[in-house]
Amino acid sequence: MSWILGFVGALLGALIADESRMFFGFLAGAGLGLLTGGLLRLRRRVGALEQQVLALRGQAASTAAPARPAPMPEADVGAPGLRPEVDAPSPAPQPPPVPAQPEPAAVRPVAATAPAPRIEAPAEPAEPAEPDPVTRALLAAKAWLFEGNVPVKLGVLVLMFGVAAAIKYAADAGWLVVPIELRLAGIAAAAIALLVWGLRSTAERPAFGLSLQGGAIGILLLVVFAAFRNYHVLSAMPAFVLVVILVAGASVLAVKQDAPALAVLGFIGGYLAPVLLSTGSGNHVALFSYYAVLNAAVFAIAWKKPWRALNLVGFVFTFAIGGIWGAKYYRPELFATVEPFLVLFFLFYIAIPVLYALAGRQKNGKVDGTLLFGTPLLAFPMQVGLLEGDRFGLATSAVVVAAIFAGLALWATRNARLRDLAQSAAGMGVVFATLAIPLALDARWTSAAWALQGLGMVWLGLRQGRRLTRWSGLVLLVLASGAWFISLFEWNLEWEDRFVINGHAMNLGLLALGWLGASFFYMRAGASRVLQIVLFLVGLGFWVVLGVREIEVNLSPRFDALYYAGFCLLTAALAAALRKPMVWPRLSWPVAASVMLLLPLSLVSQDHWDTTMFDWPLLLWWPLLAGALVTLRALRTPRSLGLVFAHLAWLGTVALAGGITLMRVLHDRAGLADGWLLPAVLAPLAVLFVLTWKRPDIGAWPVAGEFPRWRTAWLAIAGFGLAMGWLFGHFLPGDARPLVWLPVLNPLELFLLLGLAVAAQFLRSLSNPHRLGWLAWAGAALFTLSMGVLRACHQLADLPWSPVLLGETLAQASLTVAWCLAGVTVWILGSRRGDRALWWLGAGLLGVVLLKLLVVDRQFVGNIAGIVSFVVVGLLLIVVGRIAPTPPRRSE
Repeated sequence: MSWILGFVGALLGALIADESRMFFGFLAGAGLGLLTGGLLRLRRRVGALEQQVLALRGQAASTAAPARPAPMPEADVGAPGLRPEVDAPSPAPQPPPVPAQPEPAAVRPVAATAPAPRIEAPAEPAEPAEPDPVTRALLAAKAWLFEGNVPVKLGVLVLMFGVAAAIKYAADAGWLVVPIELRLAGIAAAAIALLVWGLRSTAERPAFGLSLQGGAIGILLLVVFAAFRNYHVLSAMPAFVLVVILVAGASVLAVKQDAPALAVLGFIGGYLAPVLLSTGSGNHVALFSYYAVLNAAVFAIAWKKPWRALNLVGFVFTFAIGGIWGAKYYRPELFATVEPFLVLFFLFYIAIPVLYALAGRQKNGKVDGTLLFGTPLLAFPMQVGLLEGDRFGLATSAVVVAAIFAGLALWATRNARLRDLAQSAAGMGVVFATLAIPLALDARWTSAAWALQGLGMVWLGLRQGRRLTRWSGLVLLVLASGAWFISLFEWNLEWEDRFVINGHAMNLGLLALGWLGASFFYMRAGASRVLQIVLFLVGLGFWVVLGVREIEVNLSPRFDALYYAGFCLLTAALAAALRKPMVWPRLSWPVAASVMLLLPLSLVSQDHWDTTMFDWPLLLWWPLLAGALVTLRALRTPRSLGLVFAHLAWLGTVALAGGITLMRVLHDRAGLADGWLLPAVLAPLAVLFVLTWKRPDIGAWPVAGEFPRWRTAWLAIAGFGLAMGWLFGHFLPGDARPLVWLPVLNPLELFLLLGLAVAAQFLRSLSNPHRLGWLAWAGAALFTLSMGVLRACHQLADLPWSPVLLGETLAQASLTVAWCLAGVTVWILGSRRGDRALWWLGAGLLGVVLLKLLVVDRQFVGNIAGIVSFVVVGLLLIVVGRIAPTPPRRSE
């Protein structure tokens, strides 16, 4: 009732108020109507409560009367104190007692039946509220000050303030200024004391003592560095000598106490000393001589202790700092003074792995692969830099290195414990012997030879279970890739070669074969899944570079997108053909990726506005798409996750490519207006949507058996695309040239109505559709009706198709009539079918129409269109009131 009175009040307020205060009258009338309804509802509730109270009083009176044990004397019936009513305001005064005549015994119990006063239970005490944070802080401070040993606490506070004041006074007076020499000496003295403490604690607590020693040596190294670099207290030579002494002392302590961590700390400081204490003179002989001494110390310790961490520290710092120096300072005239140090360091770190293998206690000595393989791999590129392109010198160096490793392998074969070392050294000897040959050849052929040799070594290593052999093969593959990269500097990509049949393409093909073959061999051996993936991706990358290079160099750039699509199809076809016979599931990746790339490539190819996909050579797109669809069959067994994405991408490619091509043909060549273009763009997508929805065996061929797994996803994607296109179509003017525009019977609005029909059919196909779906459909239908009315005003009355159209009288009046007709239709349908929800929907729409009449159409009453809208709405409401005045009683 309240909302009805509010609505009536709003209408009356808007009608009574003048035009400038119409909105205020609308709100005031609505408020008064709602308030009146609320008062009436409150009055009804108060009346009902009064009736309930009277009924309860009658029940109390009827239950209290039988409780009297004896009839009341006639003289006492009217006594106020004996009335059963409990709501008397106050008892009347009792009559005076008669002393001569005693009270009858029967009267006493009657007086005792008077109602006892009601005793109310005491209310439960409310829980005290928690104090706020400030109060809690004050309470805590009070507890700390006045509980426990209060004098001590107060004394601590006073002492703290006093010490702080004394320090501030001393600082202001300059008493705390100590020379930097004394401060550094004090820190060094504290570090030495820490070192002594650590030495004395090692026997009882080794970990604690060694930690103290390491920390003390680190502090001493920092003190020396700070004294030299920051404060200039020490010159370079004394600082260097002190660092050497500290490093030597740390080494002695480490060996004596069997503490590798202490040795590592000391040698790190030793290797960093020349860098931190450098004066910029660039004296490389002194630098490398110092490093030679340090490496000799590492070698000596390795003779006694198998400390791999110390060996790695020396290896990393020696070659890292040596490489940095070479890149910055080396000149050809320094070769004679640098080469001996490089050879010496190479021999040091080739010999140290031998000592490490001999020091092991296992039956088969461990091989430090990092040093054994890493030393030549770092030293040889440095040798390349020193020789500066002397290919004969490099070949000679490779032969010398191969001979060293071959001799080491022959020596290690005499000791059964050094079997792994012998195999590793033999493998490196083979590698450098192989390297010596292509050094005199072109980089391209070097790359090809290494790729094939690396593939063979990987196969042999996996077949024989030799880790060194297969890792050597992988290293050769990496070197082959590096050689190819070097060859790029000798090749001009603009040189014209024979298509595919040229040295560059063949080189890339062999590299792709080497990496992909290594991945396949690892897959067959069931080894290292991560390495399988890396090898596969690198090989696939070389294959892609091969295709891109050949297309860019040898084919016309105008239709590059088409050529790339052909290369994608070739890749997908090869992978699909090899996937099943090779039992290599990973080949599904290039198949899926190639088909997915067709989508962006097809869009890029559409930028040739003088050529469509119905013209040569873009006509080749259709057989390409058909061939790509056939390749998807290879992804079914074994089932690949890429099949889902590849098939979705293929469907999207066909829909978009076909739609854009149809639009261009109709617009550019047939001269059709915009009303035809949107249906043309969406027609292929709509056809695929209906086929995959109603006939998936046809629409999803040749993967119809697997299509149900992603059918819902495709329908959702296609439905979303169609919905966005349908929504966009409402904002088009809908010109139908060369045909005459007719309401409803024009291509754009027929397409929009078809979309509504398909959506309704989809909702009916659901087993239990939610009412929100039909409500959304009803809103979409109303939106289509409204835009159709505005489009008719634009086409028939020549009104502008812009937001200005909403300010025209004819457009607003037409919208009012159309909405009213829709509301009346829905109202009557709901009443006839007994559907209350449908009836209320029509009622709501009619309410919106009435509100629009008062708020919007009221300003157009002075012209014919506004008058017609009011009259039509009024007549329709009369018709509705005659046919279905009330909501249906049941809902079917």
